[in-house]
Amino acid sequence: MGKFRQSRDGRTFSVDGALALTFALGTSLPLLPVGRPGFVWPAVGWSLLMCSSILVRRLLPLLALGVVTLAGMGMVLTLNAPLPALLAVPLVAYSVARHQRLYAGFFVLLFALIGSVAGPYTWTQGLPPTYAFLGTSLLVLLCFTIVALAYLLGRLHRERVLAEALDREIVTERFVSAQRQSEQELQLAAGRARTQVAQELHDVLAHSLSIIVVQAEGAKALTTKRPEAAVEALGVIADTGRKSIGEVRRIVALMRGDEESPAFGPAPTLAQIPTMVAGAGPRVTLEVCGEPPLVPESLGLAAYRVVQEAVTNFLKHAGHTATAVVRIAYEPDGIELLIRDDGIGALSTSDEKGSGVTGMKERVTSMGGDFSAGPRPGGGYEVKARLPMPSRIGSSWLREA
Repeated sequence: MGKFRQSRDGRTFSVDGALALTFALGTSLPLLPVGRPGFVWPAVGWSLLMCSSILVRRLLPLLALGVVTLAGMGMVLTLNAPLPALLAVPLVAYSVARHQRLYAGFFVLLFALIGSVAGPYTWTQGLPPTYAFLGTSLLVLLCFTIVALAYLLGRLHRERVLAEALDREIVTERFVSAQRQSEQELQLAAGRARTQVAQELHDVLAHSLSIIVVQAEGAKALTTKRPEAAVEALGVIADTGRKSIGEVRRIVALMRGDEESPAFGPAPTLAQIPTMVAGAGPRVTLEVCGEPPLVPESLGLAAYRVVQEAVTNFLKHAGHTATAVVRIAYEPDGIELLIRDDGIGALSTSDEKGSGVTGMKERVTSMGGDFSAGPRPGGGYEVKARLPMPSRIGSSWLREA
């Protein structure tokens, strides 16, 4: 960065040096043919000094203003005529305004006032008294106007450059902010996807393992008394294990983007709820009112998972002798789910690390439905959910989070 700045300052110094040399030659050479030694050499000297201010007008603007002031004072004290080198004054005034802060305007204003009065007053000393005042006034107004306009032009240019730089910073900040927001949205989406996958895996594995445990305990108890029933229980265990593997493969396939793979089946639907409930054993009874309607896949999956999780919790916590009833009512405006048991689920010990009830509630509320779960007044546990049907085709029916 330091090398770049030094190189830029070097180029600035070279350009201003060439401009200063051009000014010096252009304003000093025309003075040589005058032929008045008492005028020529002081005029050339002060002109060269004033033109030298151009050399540092951008790198050190206040120093350039000081050099111009010194040269102007020398011209006023030793000469009685304006010199071409005075053209450097508005250039230096512009540079001070362009490259210095507002406080430098005080020095330019002071120089403009003193110089605009002292210079014309000296130049008009040889005029008749009748015209001296008028000529001096006009020259004072002209000199002050030129310097003031040069300074105002420099300020205008400075403010415009600063405004453009500020606009670029604002655009850059907006771009960075938009990029940051996009990254945050991607992270949130990834987090939601991981949560959904974890919930799916929890529902599938918890339900399947609960059925396997129940059936395995039953098979163990019936091995000596009723071998044929034990064989049937082992068959249920094997069938449940295969279905669980298929569900896990389906979820992994969705994560990998292999949704079209023919080896994996579709997501569970309303029509598969009876089979799932039957696999839980004879202690769970299913009651269905109405025919399963045609619903979006997400709604059917939500209803299936709610029943599955409620049955899983029953098998895990209600006790070995408890029974449960699953009631499903298909209505025109929604699906009513009621899972009720007479067990000791409300009194059973738990590690309080499960997410079953929370997962069911999240599924139902995300579909715009109502959910409640808790102990029954007469004993046992009850899960109740209502999933609304889409109000009309083509409309958004999911409740916004």
